[in-house]
Amino acid sequence: MSYIDRRQTQTAEQYAADDLETMREAKRYGAHLFRLFRPHVGRRVLEVGCGIGTMSRRLSEVADVVLGIEPNPHCAGLVRDEMRGDPKFSLRTCHLEECDLTELASQRFDTVFCVNVLEHIEDDREALRTFHRVLAPGGHALVWVPAVQAAYGPLDAELGHFRRYSKASLRAAFTAAGFEMVTLRYSNPIGLLGWMFNAHVLKSREHSLAQVRVFDSLIAPWALPGERLLAPPIGLSLIAVGRRR
Repeated sequence: MSYIDRRQTQTAEQYAADDLETMREAKRYGAHLFRLFRPHVGRRVLEVGCGIGTMSRRLSEVADVVLGIEPNPHCAGLVRDEMRGDPKFSLRTCHLEECDLTELASQRFDTVFCVNVLEHIEDDREALRTFHRVLAPGGHALVWVPAVQAAYGPLDAELGHFRRYSKASLRAAFTAAGFEMVTLRYSNPIGLLGWMFNAHVLKSREHSLAQVRVFDSLIAPWALPGERLLAPPIGLSLIAVGRRR
């Protein structure tokens, strides 16, 4: 089965916004993700790749300032609608590297929040170095990425993923950027089994809304809470928190 490799075009296509609309239905999973990050979310947040605003609303509820960066115009239109009237949130429709980094650093961000974005960036270490530059000393970079390169399939290419990560590869990228690792853990082992099946058996090219809803309603309520007590040895995703020394 043929598929479209969107690694170079993902930030310009409607496909990204459509996929995020599907994944918005994973409400329990989104709440679980944010709960794992919550202890490290500060008061001044730079959200790199805010998508359609799925996490922006949660961030604005706990922070004083949230600046969203989103290069995809289809996503940016939706996040504007989602966050309209929120005085804490502002949006820049551009790539992070197109921003004035000195100006960003002057805003004294204590948190860079980056969910399912780093895998879309070819030079991920340079992106992490940029996070390090714009953070205030002692600030944290909060990153969520897809895990296990063996799970890479047509959907990863359609989504524009350059890679999936292991603990070793993600730790090396954070260390190269100058961060001290605070947290590095897997999440969602059951989701990994489903992704492997979709990637290598079904050769899926898009997220199934039905699968997302089944997971969120039937599996997430009992599978995810235990992760807050005991991190699984493997999983669909990796959560990483790095501190600027």
